Amino acid sequence: MRLFRKKIANELSKSIKNIFGFRPGNIFLYELAFMHKSAHAERNGREISNERLEYLGDAVISVIVADFLFKKFPFADEGNLTEMRSRVVSRNSLNKIAEKLGVGRLVTMSSVPVSNAYTGNALEAFFGAVYLDKGYSFAQNLLINFIFGRRIDVDAFINTETNFKSKLIEFCQKEKSSLDFSIVEEIQAGRKKQYVCEARINGEARSRGIDYSIKGAEQNAAEKALEVLRNGAE
Repeated sequence: MRLFRKKIANELSKSIKNIFGFRPGNIFLYELAFMHKSAHAERNGREISNERLEYLGDAVISVIVADFLFKKFPFADEGNLTEMRSRVVSRNSLNKIAEKLGVGRLVTMSSVPVSNAYTGNALEAFFGAVYLDKGYSFAQNLLINFIFGRRIDVDAFINTETNFKSKLIEFCQKEKSSLDFSIVEEIQAGRKKQYVCEARINGEARSRGIDYSIKGAEQNAAEKALEVLRNGAE
């Protein structure tokens, strides 16, 4: 059993080196970071998963991105900086970044999630692990110089319109179409709840979105509805 666990740990270490360019120190932190709540373990009678590291990593990423934008745009005011940070660290953006990096294949799960949000969550948890294992400066360099500098076009996220709901409302008003958003399902995912939102145009369901907040689910549904409408116009 010990040899098996060592083999798994070595494989994870190699995968992290291939994706992120460094070898972990405390591999247990990274095993935990990629442990989806559906595959939780028990220790001293308590369930453990990547949720606590996700909480920490969310804060670490937010601070790093805030500092990055503050320096990148020295004349931007507080409102613009806040908007740009929201675009970069949004659930949708983190999911896309994690998918492009290939984070999903590192996650241990016992059931298939209903959305790809688990990849963005795992990326946050990973940065929580990096912060604890290597420190803030290392985490900052990894995100800014390696991921944004070599792997991801961060400007594409900075300049992306994120208020898809407003854009869809404007589109429907222009076309004199009715638009409704409704929560059609609530899914209990561990200690969290996910909301499934359906976007209906003229009474016809055009898309569904899912998120841990109703607002996020509406935004996801609106984004997908816009894609459907744009593809239909081509």
